Amino acid sequence: MRALVLYGSARGDKGVTGRMGRALIAGLEQGGASVDAVVVKDLEIAPCVACLSCMHRHPGRCAQRDGMDELYPLLQAADLLVMAAPVYTDSMSAQLKAVMDRCVCAMQPFLYADQAGRIRHPMAWAMPSQTVLVSTCSFPEYETFAPLIATVRAQAVGFGGQCVAELCVPGSLALQMAPTELEPHLELIVRAGHELAQEGRVRQTTLAAIQRPPLSVDRFRELAGRYEDWCRKRQAKAEKNTEIC
Repeated sequence: MRALVLYGSARGDKGVTGRMGRALIAGLEQGGASVDAVVVKDLEIAPCVACLSCMHRHPGRCAQRDGMDELYPLLQAADLLVMAAPVYTDSMSAQLKAVMDRCVCAMQPFLYADQAGRIRHPMAWAMPSQTVLVSTCSFPEYETFAPLIATVRAQAVGFGGQCVAELCVPGSLALQMAPTELEPHLELIVRAGHELAQEGRVRQTTLAAIQRPPLSVDRFRELAGRYEDWCRKRQAKAEKNTEIC
């Protein structure tokens, strides 16, 4: 198996998303997979301009020349696409969304009905057949991931594949204040990566364990309170500096 990990956070591979992504990479490599990892924010990638040159004039090739030129060969070579994408206003970051929009050049302009009877575009070249979402969100409720999960699943189907697992851990706002609280889940994500490389799937027992929030709501509020205190101090300092000026 060859995997491509896209760190889609505006913060790159830092923070909770970065730790989760590195844990999955460790498990994939332990299971024998080869892994390419790319920090999307480090590439200059313009949004899709919907010129459709990739369908009508130069099939399979985007008209724009930028950082996507580095990603297209990696996407074409990969069996597994890992989208390391924290929740941004109920979806993915603008950086990662631009990547996925620019993959429209993988599609032909023609139409067909897939196995489920849905009308789709056939592919000019093959995107990875499997997708995995690795995500975190600020709030403690797992339901926060629902819109992003729906988007990633739909994108995977639209590109001719399927989303085989969502490895989502809520409560990152508090987890950043107490990083050790995430460690048991990181061990589970390593296991998930090993299972993906060996079996092409994540076992349901592993998924269920990852999907259990690492923090109770009370513990989340306790840790998040530290972040709120830090914010109040920053605001007070900014207000004081404004008065001095």
